[in-house]
Amino acid sequence: MAEERCEKVSWLKRAFYAEKAAKAYLEKYEHEKYLAQRLSRTFSESAGSPSGNSTEDALIRLAVTERQAQDKLKELVRIREEITTVIQQIDDNDLQAVLVWHYLNYFTFEQTAEKMHYGIATVHRKHSQALSKIDIE
Repeated sequence: MAEERCEKVSWLKRAFYAEKAAKAYLEKYEHEKYLAQRLSRTFSESAGSPSGNSTEDALIRLAVTERQAQDKLKELVRIREEITTVIQQIDDNDLQAVLVWHYLNYFTFEQTAEKMHYGIATVHRKHSQALSKIDIE
């Protein structure tokens, strides 16, 4: 039973890790964009022709990174939709709310308890009840 619980928790935590990855790729994109803009400005301000194709290379890297970030965002959206679908199959709104606050809004159990006006023990109990009701297969 403990192994099944761990599998469910890991499955539900996928959104958190997918969002971390998406944010990292978005940050990488912003950095590549900054570099491409700097190279472009340097090229336009210089009197001579650029040596090599550094601006073109930077724009290619920017396009690749943008695509990677978009792929990560699509993956995040897909995972969140899967998790939402499973959570909505629980016939108790309170149990659904605990899972949404914790796994989709990334609240700690303490923050979830505060948000829901429950004690921490109640949130842990409801979390356990909710896990027992979900089927991730």
